[in-house]
Amino acid sequence: MAHDKLLHWLESIKAVGQEIVVRSVVACSILMFLTGCATQLTSYAPTADQTVVYTQGVGAITWETDDAVLTMYPTFRFQSPSDIPTFTLMVQNKTDHNIDFVPESIQAYLDDRACHVYTMEERVGEIRSAARRKQIALAVVGGLAAGAAAYGASHQTTTYSSYGQVGYHQFWTTGTIQTYDPAAGILAGAAVGAATGVGIHQIGKAAGYEEQAAQAIFQHTTIRPGTTIVGQVMLKPASSQFGMLRLDVPVDVARSTFMFTKKLTTS
Repeated sequence: MAHDKLLHWLESIKAVGQEIVVRSVVACSILMFLTGCATQLTSYAPTADQTVVYTQGVGAITWETDDAVLTMYPTFRFQSPSDIPTFTLMVQNKTDHNIDFVPESIQAYLDDRACHVYTMEERVGEIRSAARRKQIALAVVGGLAAGAAAYGASHQTTTYSSYGQVGYHQFWTTGTIQTYDPAAGILAGAAVGAATGVGIHQIGKAAGYEEQAAQAIFQHTTIRPGTTIVGQVMLKPASSQFGMLRLDVPVDVARSTFMFTKKLTTS
C-alpha cells in the first residue's frame, strides 16, 4: 500500500513538471508570435515653447536661472512601453557659493497626475526584491522539474519476449515490465538542477546590472561654484496610459519645468 502511494505521489510530481514545461512552451510561443507581429517603442519629445537642442534625434531642454543652468533629456532614445521612464539631468552652478541640490524635491506629473520619483535606495530595494521573487519561483519550478526528470529517467518500461517448449507444445510469450535505474534518475535530476542553478545565477547577474544602472540616480549633492553635476531621474508611473509628462526641478529658490510628450511607435 505504501509503495502504491509513493508511486502515485511521484506520478503527480511528474505530471506537475510536465504541465509547467508545456505551459512555458505555450507562453513562449505566444510571446514570439506577438513580438514577431509588432514591436512597440516609446520615446519622449520636448513640447513647444522650450529651449531645445537636438542631438541624434534626442531633444535636450535647457533652462537658465540666476543661479544655475539646467538641462534635461531622455536617457534613451527609445524604450519599451514597460520600461521605467528615465531622464538625464545636468545642473551647473553659476554662483560663487555652494548650492545644495536635493533630488527628493523634484516633482513629476503624468497628465497632471502626481507621479512618484525614485530615490536610489528605493530602486535598488525594488530590484533586489524582484530578483529574490524570481529566484524563489525558479527554484520551486526547477525542483519539481528535477523530480519529474529523475523519476522519468529512472523508471523505464522494458519489452521482453521468450520462446519455450512444454512436452510437444511450443509457446511464444511477450510483455512489458517496469525497470528501475537509479543512476539514470540521479543524472537526469542533476542536469535539471544544474540548469536551475544557472538560471538563478543569471537572474542575480541581471539584477546586478540593474543595480549598477540605479547608482546613476541623483542623490543629495553639493554643487560647487562653476561645476556641473549629472544624474538620472527615474519615474514610477501608476499606469502606462499617459500622454504628457512634466518635471519640476527646484534649485535654490528657482524652479525649472521640463515638459515632454510620450510617443508610441509600432514597427
